[in-house]
Amino acid sequence: MGMVGPVPRDTDKMIRQLSLVAYLMSKRGRKVDAPTIRWDVEGYGDESQTDEAFARRFYADRAELAELGIRIESGPSELGEGDTYWLPQENFYLPPVRFSPEELAALHTCLCLLDGQFAYSRLFRLALQSLALGSGNTLDDEVTGCISVNLLSSGFDATIAARQARMEKAIARRKTIVFDYHSLGSGQALERRVDPYGMFLTRGDWYLVGYSHKRDAVRVFKLRRIEGKIRNATGAEHDFDRPDALDLWRYARQEPWQMGTISGSAVVEISPRRAWWALANLSRCGELEETAGGGVSFRTDYADGHQLCSLVLGLRDDAVLAAPAELRETMKQVLENVAAAHTGAAPRLPRVAPEQTAVATASHEDDARQPQVEPERFPLLAQTVAYLLDRLGDEQTATLPISRICSDLGFDRQALEQAMDLLRLVNTGGGGYLVEAYVKGEDLIVQGWPEGEVLKRPVRLSPGEARAMVLAIDLVGAQVMAGLYSSLQSAREKIMAAAGGIDESETIPVAGAGGEDLETCRAINRGLSDHRLVEIEYLGRDESKPEPRVIEPYLLNRAKGDWYLVAWCHKRDAERTFMLEMIKGARLLDRTFTPRRIDLDRYRKNPRWPSGAEPPHAATVWFSPAVSRLVMEKEPAATELEDGSLVSTIPYFSQTWMAEEILKYMGEAVVVKPAELRYCVAATAARLGKNYP
Repeated sequence: MGMVGPVPRDTDKMIRQLSLVAYLMSKRGRKVDAPTIRWDVEGYGDESQTDEAFARRFYADRAELAELGIRIESGPSELGEGDTYWLPQENFYLPPVRFSPEELAALHTCLCLLDGQFAYSRLFRLALQSLALGSGNTLDDEVTGCISVNLLSSGFDATIAARQARMEKAIARRKTIVFDYHSLGSGQALERRVDPYGMFLTRGDWYLVGYSHKRDAVRVFKLRRIEGKIRNATGAEHDFDRPDALDLWRYARQEPWQMGTISGSAVVEISPRRAWWALANLSRCGELEETAGGGVSFRTDYADGHQLCSLVLGLRDDAVLAAPAELRETMKQVLENVAAAHTGAAPRLPRVAPEQTAVATASHEDDARQPQVEPERFPLLAQTVAYLLDRLGDEQTATLPISRICSDLGFDRQALEQAMDLLRLVNTGGGGYLVEAYVKGEDLIVQGWPEGEVLKRPVRLSPGEARAMVLAIDLVGAQVMAGLYSSLQSAREKIMAAAGGIDESETIPVAGAGGEDLETCRAINRGLSDHRLVEIEYLGRDESKPEPRVIEPYLLNRAKGDWYLVAWCHKRDAERTFMLEMIKGARLLDRTFTPRRIDLDRYRKNPRWPSGAEPPHAATVWFSPAVSRLVMEKEPAATELEDGSLVSTIPYFSQTWMAEEILKYMGEAVVVKPAELRYCVAATAARLGKNYP
């Protein structure tokens, strides 16, 4: 039977590597010399191949397997002629990992929440499947935890997933890549040649860290600003070595105003009203010192002064930029411009651009449509063998539903048939197959062979699988998993140990945007899962201090790295959305509640959807060409005008909130209507301007 569908270029290598591993495992630790391997293992015994060509191929296969965590040992022959090779069981088999019921429930909840929402879903599922096969755990338990939580974010869609998958491959293979990049300071996308070192996630957006050949320095690239195809720069196997001292966390922890070359230090005075918030959220990016009046003084280094000014303006009356003088002058000028732009008649807008570029909207309902970071083909095939042998049990043959196999291993039907064709080509050297299987209708008929016993236990986790699981745990984080947080963290430690003890430098950093208290998150999650009332201390935009509110929690959601809680507020007798970072504390009450009929779908689609008893107002906002690229990332429904500016309709309830949003754009956003909102923005800018005489 021929191969189903297109044959990957590395099929011969795949067959050769799996045959090599199966052959060495069948020796059960006995040492074998190179000539014996050459003639006994499928893929090496080509008579036309020179000794040098065999040596290169064998060395390359060993190196690739070692990168996957499967290290073939070597040593001098006892007969004194060349080296011998062997594969200890501990270098191949996944060590047993015993998860507690709480740990398994926490991992299941991660999988439930993230499956189909990020590009590592398949790697996560495969790794969890391996851990289940290797420990006696089962994946059939009921998923527990806060299943109402939705993690969809505008920072992830099918386009970003495709770029992640391409970047992961280039990072793993140390391949220099070429792509067109649209920086905010440029009016066009320019070609970049980059050695990719790693990726990180912060505030809902994915970034690449790599050496820029153009800048001759390490730079950070936002995946959303890459355009067109990502290409390999050369046809070589590897192009560069990753710096040993590289710390991705250094980049992931940077705030927007710190990204780039540091140009100075600034001081921001924060009011007593927001002092607790500053201590919880800003301590990681600067120095905080309490002042005599109960406020705090925040000192931070900055690379982008405009971003720092934007932070201060977003805090309105709760923050004043005290130094340096040049940024105070910038604040003064911006506030004067904002006040002037919102005084008098509204601006007349240019005509709509003749050709509108359609903005793709990601669908998260079917992760089969989402591009995925694919597992390395060798561990995938080895795990498929272990999976099929596990399903055989003590029987010689078994009939397995194709739908269940595809669900467990992340295959579609064609990929499954290709994998079965590959297995039929993998000969252990003795004439028997590891496992044989063929499709019959909607089932897979599986037949075991004695030689397959060496691969019955699952292969150890590859670094990529371990990174995917750790990423899932870190992405869900304490905010959602507070009730199971200790179990999730202990499971994380076991996963890293099972992958051969990878360290934190090999994981994908996920920088949290807020400083939410663990006890607060735990109380909210218990309220969600048990339908219990929660009393929160919440700082509203127009309140002088955090005020107590009794709520019925319904949904935790996030957008751009910020967490939102949808709840019924007893104080307002209406549904409301609360930012988690503005909740100072929470206490679980003994009283339960009967869930109300609340339309949560609109919040799942847009976590920042305004809540209230009345329909929201609508603001028409103009954005200058200088920020149009940034706005399109946040407001993809914005309309492009013929001069390159944008206009967008934004729903809102609170004029205070809307004024904050306008101020953050540093004069590059102007409210066109309604008139009362224009007056509010002008008044706010004039009032804040008094802080910068």
